[in-house]
Amino acid sequence: MSSTQATAAAIPQDHATETEEQRLRAVSRQVPTGVAVLTAAHEGTVHGATVSTACVVSQRPLTISISLRRESFMTQLISQSRQFEVNVLSSRQALLADWFANPQRPAGLRQFDHVKWETDDESGVPVLRDCLARLTCRLSDQVLVGDADALLVATVVSAQTGPGRPLVNFAGHLHDVEFRDVVRRQGWRVPSPPAGLE
Repeated sequence: MSSTQATAAAIPQDHATETEEQRLRAVSRQVPTGVAVLTAAHEGTVHGATVSTACVVSQRPLTISISLRRESFMTQLISQSRQFEVNVLSSRQALLADWFANPQRPAGLRQFDHVKWETDDESGVPVLRDCLARLTCRLSDQVLVGDADALLVATVVSAQTGPGRPLVNFAGHLHDVEFRDVVRRQGWRVPSPPAGLE
C-alpha cells in the first residue's frame, strides 16, 4: 500500500464526506444571486426575512421558487397565509438585508419600526418602499428538499418595479454592481458553435 493510499484509508469516511460537502458549498457561493426581503402576514402576525434564493422558474404563468428552512417562522407563516411579498432590494438597501437577517431584531410589527414600509391593500402584508422590484405572490406548492429545507413555489399575481441597481450576494458578501454591455458576436444562432467562444 502506498503512503497516499494509507493516508486515504486513515481518513474516516464521514469526515471525507463532510469535507467534500463543505467544498461544494464553498463553490456554490460563487453563483451570484439577488437579495430580497420576504414579508408575510397572517391573523395579525407579520414577519420579514432576508433571502437570496428567489428564482423565476416559469414564465407562463410567472412562477417563482424560494428555498427556506423547513421549520423557520417565515415558512410556517407563509404556509398558513398562502401569500407573501418578495421585496427585491437595490444596492442602496444593504442595511435592510442585514436587519431582516438579524435574529436579534424585534418580533412582529416592531421589526418594521425604523423601515419605510406600507401595507398592501389586498393582502395586508407589509411591503418595503424604494425597492428594485416588488412581487405579490400566492403559494401554489411546497416541496421538501434535502434534510431541513422547503422549496416554496408561488405564482406572481402582481408586480412593480423601482429604480436602482440590484443588491447581489456573491462569495458570502453583499455587493453593488455596475452593468456594462458586453461584446457579442452576431449570428450566434447557427447550427454549429462558432470557433473561439470565450
